[in-house]
Amino acid sequence: MNYRFLFWLLPALLGACTPDTPSTQQPTQPSRPVGAAAAPAQAAADSLATFHWDTEMCTFTGRYDIRQYTAQQLTDTYDLLRGGQLTTSASVFKPADIAKLSVDTLEAEYANVLAHIRKLQPVPGATWRELKRLKLQELNDEYRAIKLTILGYSNPSLLANSTYPAACKTYIRGLAAGNDSSIMASWQQLVREQQKNNSVPESLQARFEQESAAPNWHEYAQVELINFGWWNCVNETIRRLEPTEKWQQQYEKLFTNVQSECEDVD
Repeated sequence: MNYRFLFWLLPALLGACTPDTPSTQQPTQPSRPVGAAAAPAQAAADSLATFHWDTEMCTFTGRYDIRQYTAQQLTDTYDLLRGGQLTTSASVFKPADIAKLSVDTLEAEYANVLAHIRKLQPVPGATWRELKRLKLQELNDEYRAIKLTILGYSNPSLLANSTYPAACKTYIRGLAAGNDSSIMASWQQLVREQQKNNSVPESLQARFEQESAAPNWHEYAQVELINFGWWNCVNETIRRLEPTEKWQQQYEKLFTNVQSECEDVD
């Protein structure tokens, strides 16, 4: 046997059997630090914070991304949705209430509420910029209507000469003209309108007959015609920002998740 030939053949045979030959070995993948794939999720979790807000019946808890907006911006946004209304009223229900009306009180409150709304910084975005614009619009509409109505008790011609709809002015034309028969006619017409939506319509007519026969009937007429006629009509022209379900849904979209606890309603 040629042992010299076997001596040279054996290394070649052994090399062909090794698992590391180029014919069978897979390409080597670059190494990755342990936990690198979880880093983005971990960063997102670390950036979440909790925020609470309340409605009349529910308490909400939401998680939000602090990289997108702040807790103060969320608070300011919700303040625009739920706050910012005037509490000073032009409503009176008896002649003695007329003297309690105060334009000065209204002016002071309006200035405070206006300054408060202007400084609010809602969540960035066109939706919330529009919300702030609508809130300012509502405030100014309300202020204008209340102020004019208060002044109208002492000077009804201001109401008659205003830019409000003619339908609202029908109630106060007699007052503005100082025409007693026209005042009585307008008052009686208002009572007829009110009777359509009242479960005891005869009580309204009885009250009209009693008040119109009183020595201070003119003051009673002011209360009825300005408060229940004029004001109810003008109040419908105020462009109000109602906290509708749509706005609530838009607000909840600012959070990654929202949970709520609501009172049971019997």
